[in-house]
Amino acid sequence: MSANPRSGLRRDAAVNRQRLLEAARHLFAERGPDVALEEVAAAAGVSRTTLYRNFETREQLVAAVYESAVELMELRAKELADRPTGVVELFDFVLDLQRANRSLVRVLAGADISWFEGLAERTVHAFEAVLVRGRAGGVVHAGVGMAEIFLALQMAEGAMAQNERAGRERWDERIREMLHRALFVA
Repeated sequence: MSANPRSGLRRDAAVNRQRLLEAARHLFAERGPDVALEEVAAAAGVSRTTLYRNFETREQLVAAVYESAVELMELRAKELADRPTGVVELFDFVLDLQRANRSLVRVLAGADISWFEGLAERTVHAFEAVLVRGRAGGVVHAGVGMAEIFLALQMAEGAMAQNERAGRERWDERIREMLHRALFVA
């Protein structure tokens, strides 16, 4: 087998790892991060041995899923870079990622803070270009910068989690609408 130069993994190993991440992302979003890891392996079509060869612990798998969400956001940001409304679309994309991955953070509570800071820096970098373009296109309210975008995302995370605990997930769209009014010109 040939090796994947980016990761050093053989091509089949890289495919298996990607299948595990996709299966975990789907199952975690659907049922939370406490789903049996054997179910993740089965959904990916690989053995438990393959799962544990790639991810020794649940925390490692959750961290990889969380980081892959950041990678998806980075890719989406690149796709939206030339659109005046790209900042709105990226903001909504991140809200959807938050909704799908909201329970992952509790599993990562003991994670190295520098790892989270690194992901936060990547998020800032992804938003910078679309935010500048949105400002130039008159899509973003005056005074809205990265601090306000991050604050809005944190507020959304907290509100969505609270609504989920109260059984009011339908309020997620109301939260999105309120944040849009605060950040973006209609």
